Amino acid sequence: MLNRIWDKENKYTEGLLKEYKYWVLEVSYRQHTLGCFIIFVKRKVEKISELRNHEILELKNVMKEIQETLLKIDTFKPDRFNYFQMGNEIHNLHFHGIPRYIKPRSFMNRKWVDKTYGSVPLWLKKDVSHKLVKNLRDIIKPYLEK
Repeated sequence: MLNRIWDKENKYTEGLLKEYKYWVLEVSYRQHTLGCFIIFVKRKVEKISELRNHEILELKNVMKEIQETLLKIDTFKPDRFNYFQMGNEIHNLHFHGIPRYIKPRSFMNRKWVDKTYGSVPLWLKKDVSHKLVKNLRDIIKPYLEK
């Protein structure tokens, strides 16, 4: 069973997209733009400089896979990707992936507008619903399994 050191109480399990050897890919509960995701390292690491070479190589492959996946799905097709690594709340290395959009997208009867495209994305501090995360996972995950 996956040791979710970033979610010890297992409150955020609906977002699991894929488990890799060294990383875990999940839909983010903070949808700054449509399709935001988080890549967590599986062992206790706080700094990028603590990563081993094989973990860095796999991280590159995880990022490539999720980017290529979102570009295939009509719901998303982002124009760019931004990545943030801050570690202010969760003291285990993880990367926030934020798809960026020139034009609005629609999902679950909501219009998603990237109001700061071309600049730093708005950072939301409120979680979206578990249902929304589950629905995003259900759209993305089958493409990752191909």
